[in-house]
Amino acid sequence: MLPSSFRQAAGPVRVRRATGLFLGLILWFAGATVSHGQDLGRMSERQLEARVADLFARSCAQAGCHAAPFPQQDMDLSTEHFYASVVGVPSKEQPEVLRVKPGDPENSYLIRKVKGDPSITGVQMPLIGEKLTAEEIGLLEAWVRSIEAVDEARVEAAPPPEPLPFAGWRVVNVPTTRTVPAGSVLFGIRHRFNPPLSSGYDSFYGLDGSGIILLSLGYAFTDDLFVTLGRSNAADDVELQGKYRPAKQGAWPFDAAVLTTLNWISEDVPGEGRFTSAAFKFTGQVVLAREVAPGIGLAVAPGVTVNPSHESNSDDVLVTLGLAGRWRFHGNLSLIGEWTPILTGYTRTRTFGNENRFDSWGGGLEIATAGHIFQIVVSNSVGIATDQYLNGGDLDLRDGDVRLGFNIYRILNF
Repeated sequence: MLPSSFRQAAGPVRVRRATGLFLGLILWFAGATVSHGQDLGRMSERQLEARVADLFARSCAQAGCHAAPFPQQDMDLSTEHFYASVVGVPSKEQPEVLRVKPGDPENSYLIRKVKGDPSITGVQMPLIGEKLTAEEIGLLEAWVRSIEAVDEARVEAAPPPEPLPFAGWRVVNVPTTRTVPAGSVLFGIRHRFNPPLSSGYDSFYGLDGSGIILLSLGYAFTDDLFVTLGRSNAADDVELQGKYRPAKQGAWPFDAAVLTTLNWISEDVPGEGRFTSAAFKFTGQVVLAREVAPGIGLAVAPGVTVNPSHESNSDDVLVTLGLAGRWRFHGNLSLIGEWTPILTGYTRTRTFGNENRFDSWGGGLEIATAGHIFQIVVSNSVGIATDQYLNGGDLDLRDGDVRLGFNIYRILNF
């Protein structure tokens, strides 16, 4: 056992050592901070800009935020576009303040937004994920301070937006060539009211009646490979679909996508069960789409469905041709329309108790925002799953019969 005098002396020694260690850590952190500030001060505008581009790519230029095709506030912070989107550009929320005022970070709206300054409109950015650290904000301030004036030549040389024939992932039912960025998830809700508009006030023009709904989740393995799993309450139709886009307009004259779809009629049929061969259907489609003028897109989507009808013994292959168009007439508002004639293999089928007698068609109004598509549609088909809408619709437009519906899509980032 140590003498009591030694034990009494050891306590102050430990305190002095702990205090020294704490002061050392403070001095080290202060030195690192000063060194970091000196490093930023020695960097050129282009060196700082390269680091800012990396910061934006990690924190801001995400699907549904500040990335094409519908960047929030029309501010695209992707590497190719962020300079032209912010330097010398008035902010949308406070047009009297520039997003980046060359040489003046204190009066640049971008800096105020990432700091959460009380003068801003709305909330601090980034909206999703962690806020920027003091070091990251310091990098942005150093970059803004390094800019002497707007480089008009760089602004004019910024690449134009990529062609976008269609904003949504379906026109109404016909698929488009659009995918989502790698690693993103797409959530979809598609809904049709069963009673037609002509049913009148008693069913509130169809809105009080029964409905058909299909919920889906899709995942992008790459920017061009996308897989979706969904289920409709019409015949408990489960749909697994893969989409691959081998060509994009720009490098090619058009967008192209190849789709393979497996549908399983999973409702329990008395005496047959859920796993009969007739319950499984396979469809292959090719979609060719082109933006023929700004805001105007056209598409053709030939398709072949094997075992199209589980209600009959017919082995005929169903061959269809989807035709679709989109016209963006104002901002993010578009008119959409489609028609899918059956070329061969027609067999009378039923969907949700409705007899399909006509080629399916649909149209409506589309509202596109960052990562979010909302479509208000009318259609003659109650079917939403691929094997069901390709078999046709039950309403005759000549009698003025249509039904209401809507599609909602949302990109999710984790």
